[in-house]
Amino acid sequence: MRKRLTVIAAALTAAILWTSCTPSGGADGMAAGTERTEKTPEEEGFPETEDQEVQAGDEMRNRENTARLLADMGVGWNLGNTFDAHGAPDPAADETYWGNPETTKEMIDAVRLQGFRTLRLPVTWSEHVGGAPDYEIDRDWLERVAQVVDYAYGEGMYVILDTHHEPDYWLKPQEDGLEQVEEELCAVWKQIAGRFADYGEKLLFEGMNEPRVKGSPEEWSGGTKEGREAVNRLNAAFVRTVRSCGGRNADRCLILCPYGNSVTAQTLGELEIPADDENIAVAVHMYTPYFFAFDPGQDSVSEWTPALKGELSANMKLLDRYLIDRGVPVIITEFGAVRKSYRDADGTARENTDQVLAWLADYMEMAGQRGIPCVWWDNGIYDADGEKFGIFDRRSLTWYAPEIADALAENADKLTAARTEER
Repeated sequence: MRKRLTVIAAALTAAILWTSCTPSGGADGMAAGTERTEKTPEEEGFPETEDQEVQAGDEMRNRENTARLLADMGVGWNLGNTFDAHGAPDPAADETYWGNPETTKEMIDAVRLQGFRTLRLPVTWSEHVGGAPDYEIDRDWLERVAQVVDYAYGEGMYVILDTHHEPDYWLKPQEDGLEQVEEELCAVWKQIAGRFADYGEKLLFEGMNEPRVKGSPEEWSGGTKEGREAVNRLNAAFVRTVRSCGGRNADRCLILCPYGNSVTAQTLGELEIPADDENIAVAVHMYTPYFFAFDPGQDSVSEWTPALKGELSANMKLLDRYLIDRGVPVIITEFGAVRKSYRDADGTARENTDQVLAWLADYMEMAGQRGIPCVWWDNGIYDADGEKFGIFDRRSLTWYAPEIADALAENADKLTAARTEER
């Protein structure tokens, strides 16, 4: 997730190829209120990848332990716009530079007590990393990140630690300069994995966040063949590096991602999964449907209707076809829908909380059927300018949107219960 100056251009580009991901999530290319009957991927125009059948046989591995772990993670919460913030005149101030307060243990305890079992900790490392060849991470920054990891991990929560806005800096998945990109990615993860080597299975590493070439025509529509191959190479380097770092890293769950974390036939079908590693999951971002999840102006959709459910179903079927049916566990590490004010058909001014709850019920039902844990994107923005994904007031330790928080916690319990019954 990122601060975006514009998103409509990317959304329209992505809509051409029917993808679920724009600058964090979902341009669905469907006019508001349009009916969509469910179709097969071929009928929807999804291209078949040449090597799909070859890969499928190799990847049907026993990842039962990873699937169990993901189901136990339930529903999660992103500490967004905090350690992923960047651009402060003094990088040491990045944590609060985008308007959120300093993170405290009391905050994380409140999230845990609400029923969230997983904390995703997005971190932008770039401004805190030295030059080649060592790419040394600033010790104070790393230890501050570790302190917040401990707030959650020490209380029994799952924690997902990532590299976040690196595509704004050096992480360019393209042939030109890829060797240096791989070198820095490996150096950064070697230090992170070394610092947390003794942490158990409740700490997961997510190698990259939305890797893509910023500003390219294909940024949010699945990238180019070159870009997708570059992401495969960087995913492999991430796994190889962490596995070599000793301690619990040998069997830690590592989370890979497709180009841009996008849900398309190309990004998922061409994604390479290590055939000899059972402790692997794949992360996607699904702000779907885009015009409901975001507020892009005149095309924004505020009311959830049955006609929109096909959007979710089509994306879930892509996850089935290219990952779940091949034995690859999936986690949605970013999803959500913004707070909107709108007028209904009678002209009455309304908030969209009830609509978000209806959308959430459908979304979580489809994810739960597949054992997919989902992590709500919370950037702390509720009534200020920006994308209003905030549901938790980090200053008062209360919930801006308690109904949404309750619904998420209830679905966490359902996900784990369904997994228990299945076993």
